[in-house]
Amino acid sequence: MNRRVRVVRRPRYEEPSYGYEQGTSEAAWKLVALVSLLLAMIASGLILAGKTLDDVTGFFKPGGKVVQSARSVLLKIERENSLVTTKAYVQAVVRQRDEQWYGNAEVIRLVPATIHYAVDLNQIDRDQFEYDDATRTLSVPLPDPQIQSIDPDLAKAEIIRNLDFLRTESLTGNVLEQTTEKMIRPTLEQLGKSPEITRTAKEQAITSVKQLLESSLGATGKQVIVRPYFKSEGKRP
Repeated sequence: MNRRVRVVRRPRYEEPSYGYEQGTSEAAWKLVALVSLLLAMIASGLILAGKTLDDVTGFFKPGGKVVQSARSVLLKIERENSLVTTKAYVQAVVRQRDEQWYGNAEVIRLVPATIHYAVDLNQIDRDQFEYDDATRTLSVPLPDPQIQSIDPDLAKAEIIRNLDFLRTESLTGNVLEQTTEKMIRPTLEQLGKSPEITRTAKEQAITSVKQLLESSLGATGKQVIVRPYFKSEGKRP
């Protein structure tokens, strides 16, 4: 007796097709890889050109464009002339007196002079630039100015002699005059370090750096208020 065997075919399992999604994902990854490669090449080029990693990343920070522009201006100035100079006009007064039983002698010398100061831009820490986007204010820290040279004008010096009794100008007066001339430079150096004269030099340096950066940034279309300050004194209110 023949029996019929019924064969039941199970449905064949097929992997779902993700062809479209996979293609889209691969394209996205390729785009990301390409952008990353381009950014890496740009960063490498900037670093090879002398830029630091902070210069590269700082461009994308708030106010980064202004800070980077200011840094570029200072870098250009440093390459051409790394000093911002100021002047102070002073008058040195030196006095020499000699007292003897036969009379006193005194010589007073008044010497005008120019003291030259310089702010070394190479010492400016450009990483400490701060930009306030709300007020469009850029704060720039400066090193203290240093005395660059001292130029006494002996041709315009005034000499006052006070001689008593037997004291003669040819002997006593000339000797004292030579002594006062040797005392001029140390006196001028002390004047150059005095708080009043140094304050004048600092104010001139702040004005010079402020005008320099504001005009340079303005030429690039960035209207910025620059506030230089000396690190030794801290920011001014």
